[in-house]
Amino acid sequence: MTAPAFHQTGYIEVGRARDKKVPIKLYYEKTGNGPKKLLLIMGLNTPGSAWDTVVEHFAKNPDFTTVFFDNRGVGRSDAPKGLYSTSQMAQDTLELLDGLGWTKDVHLAGVSMGGMISLELVLAEPQRFSSLVLTSTNAGRSPPQLVTISFLSRVILIKDPQVRTKLILETLYPMKWLEEPAPKHTSFKTNREMAAAAMKKRFETTPLQPIHANIAQSWAALFHHVSSKRLAQIRDSGIPALVLTGTNDNFVRPSGSYHLAKELGAPLVVFEGSGHALPGEQNKKYCMFIEELIEKGKNGVFELGSDL
Repeated sequence: MTAPAFHQTGYIEVGRARDKKVPIKLYYEKTGNGPKKLLLIMGLNTPGSAWDTVVEHFAKNPDFTTVFFDNRGVGRSDAPKGLYSTSQMAQDTLELLDGLGWTKDVHLAGVSMGGMISLELVLAEPQRFSSLVLTSTNAGRSPPQLVTISFLSRVILIKDPQVRTKLILETLYPMKWLEEPAPKHTSFKTNREMAAAAMKKRFETTPLQPIHANIAQSWAALFHHVSSKRLAQIRDSGIPALVLTGTNDNFVRPSGSYHLAKELGAPLVVFEGSGHALPGEQNKKYCMFIEELIEKGKNGVFELGSDL
């Protein structure tokens, strides 16, 4: 029987030296003790624990150490008043990494707003990162879809956890996938039951996000922008990158991923029929792509494997 992976939780203080602001504490979880350092950045108004299936995958591999954390304004991290920005949250993340001692050779995967933060991270300190996975995200300045606006305005007001869960699931995942049978190794009949159970656990174990923080994070995502000139700086840094999107993403337009891939000169993976939450919906393939990028990207050249 394989021994459980090393697991550590804690808080790291960030922001003390910036703009004379009161420092805040970010909650993080670290799993594994391998030499390959993987940082996972979650998206809008969602705690880092939503990376659970990805963490479970890499916890089985002794070569990896994974870290996820709660961005400012969500989960167990502090939620200061005022509006946030993706560049501000990137600075939070850099200071978190300093606290962890992760100053080089960090592999980075971000989803949705986490991908936006990731862009700002590699712009700020490209020498710290060895690979970049951008999932269901964009460079900004793209008008949000009507379903996105509707979702953000409705979910913040819903108190009933069952109604809230239904809205979130049906926004982030395709209906077809939700009704399909769950993986055989689980105890659930359908993917909907499996995803709903995971969300229920997060609701029960994570503090409710304050309304002001929900608005502040939404502001950061809506006003995020990385110009073509700045994207060229990322491309010229030589960091191996991979962009992933689903054709049925109801939250962030897939066209944003096409733009990123073109500007970064990065391979683009398009999951036909998939939605916004690819790390959960396409978990096995998603993790395989991360592994492939880390392995092949170290040589400075990455091409998609034919077996994926």
